[in-house]
Parts: sequence; structure tokens; C-alpha cells
Amino acid sequence: MKRLIVLLPVMLLIIVSCAKQYPLTVADVAPNLAQFSESHNWGFTDEGGFVEYIQIGDPTFDNFFKTAAKLDGLVIVAQAMTQSTTGTLKKYAMSKASNEVLKESISEVVGDTKPENYTTEQSIAVMKLAKGQNEVSADETKFFVETTLSLGIGVVALGKGVNETVNLLKEGANLLKNVKSTKPWLIPAATKGLKGTVENLKGVKNNAPKTLEEMKVLLEGFKALN
Repeated sequence: MKRLIVLLPVMLLIIVSCAKQYPLTVADVAPNLAQFSESHNWGFTDEGGFVEYIQIGDPTFDNFFKTAAKLDGLVIVAQAMTQSTTGTLKKYAMSKASNEVLKESISEVVGDTKPENYTTEQSIAVMKLAKGQNEVSADETKFFVETTLSLGIGVVALGKGVNETVNLLKEGANLLKNVKSTKPWLIPAATKGLKGTVENLKGVKNNAPKTLEEMKVLLEGFKALN
């Protein structure tokens, strides 16, 4: 009995030490978008990463954990991109509300909506009016051109991610069902990792399609503002 008591802490230490966490940066989860992250002020840096994945020492499980974490990270990047882009768009649109050249035309488009309450669609419409009257600045034009490119890349990447989520959820369920296929001392870490990863993927499944649609609206609007 005493021997078992001595060995138990050692076994727990082995189990805990099996799972190691590693960080992922924007360049890891969305290589084609990394070049835009800092210049577009999405709020990320490549120091330390912004999402983590675990590795337990079994390639089958480790590949799943890393792939799922990259997808989770992609959605986070896409949401940050959408929020930042929408904020800048609305700021530009609000600045046109007091423009004497545009006031009447803007009123016809947005009605009684106050500038601070413009929707994304209304903001795009206001900027289209401004462009038609040559009231868009060089900095604003540069923003629309550069952001159209990053949005295009993001829409393609997230579109693939939405489709990939379904397959990853199936893979996660299958791995959890067959978790005993790994080495016995890895089972606790594998089980915990799988349950957490599957929950994250469910969040991706719920949030990614909405974010993708928001990005598509922005992309189509920005194409007309180039």
C-alpha cells in the first residue's frame, strides 16, 4: 500500500508533463494575412502568439490539436480584421456627414440615421457618394485598396475553414471514441485535450459563417471604392 502511495505522485507528474502547450502567431494561422496585421491595426503581434495548442507525443492526436488550433486562430484573426475594418469604414463615413457637398445626398441614402449609428451598408453607401463627388482622400483610397486585398485573402481562407470545421469535428469525435488507441499514460492528456478542442471547434462552427458573411459584405463594398 505504501508503495502505491509513493508511485501515485510520480504517475500524476508523468501524465501532466505529457501535454505541452505551444503558441501560434498570425503568421502560423494565416500566413497570407500576416503582412497586413500590423499595418491594419488588428491588435496582434508576433511576440508570444495569441492562441495555443497542445502536443502529447502522439502524432495522430498532435496533428489534430494543431490543425484545430490554427482554425480557431484564423477565426479570431478574421473577427479582429472585420471589427477593425468596420470601425475605420464607419469613421470615414461619419466624417462625411458634415460635408456640405454631400449632406443632401447622404440624407437621401441614410434618412434620419445619425452618423454614429450608420450600419456597415450605410457607411459603404456614404463612401460611394463621397467617391462620386471626389470627396475621398488619398489616405482613405489607400485604405480601401489595401483592405480589399486583405479581405479577399481572408474570405477565401475563412471559407475553406468553414468547410474544414465539419471534418475536424468528425475527426475529433472519432479520436475521442478511440482514445484508448494511444499509449495508456497519454490517455488522460489526450482525453482532456480532445474535449477542449472539440468545444472550441463548436464555437468556430457557430461563429465563422457569420464572420464570413460580414467579410463578404465589406469586400463587395470596398471593391466599388477602389
